[in-house]
Amino acid sequence: MQLKDYIQRSYDYSYWANKRYLAVAEGLAEKKLRGKQGHSWGDVYSVLLHMLSSETVWLRRWQGDSPKGHLDPNDYPTLNAVKEKWLQVERELRSFIDRQTEDSLNQEITYTNFAGQTFHVPLWQMLMHVPNHGTHHRGELAAMFALMKVPHPEDEVIQYFLDLSGQKKA
Repeated sequence: MQLKDYIQRSYDYSYWANKRYLAVAEGLAEKKLRGKQGHSWGDVYSVLLHMLSSETVWLRRWQGDSPKGHLDPNDYPTLNAVKEKWLQVERELRSFIDRQTEDSLNQEITYTNFAGQTFHVPLWQMLMHVPNHGTHHRGELAAMFALMKVPHPEDEVIQYFLDLSGQKKA
């Protein structure tokens, strides 16, 4: 498998899993959606917004910009606003990946983080950070849902491949 194919499949899985967790969040009452759970960003809504924001920041970095901070929560006051923006970012990100070649994926990209530190990293490594980051935060969401006794789907990568191949059992 080529590096680009692996990256595309990683994003396919990540968006599959994210949409499953967004669907759970959409079924929550506002009190549960924004109730503090003690994990990373505090509540379900904030974790989802952070995940979206991180994808947005990384995409901008790959395009040569170095954002100074995360998305402003005031610009995305509802879960629906987050979901709509995420669909746009997904399209842009997939288009960006589609344009890459094996050579461009191995090219170093320079970016500056929020603290003003500058780094030089091959594009493929930055691209792989985003699905990994999403896995981390979906784990936190799973813990939040469990604490609230809210059923949530399995999102392990093998579940994705079983689903994709038609072998998923109930």
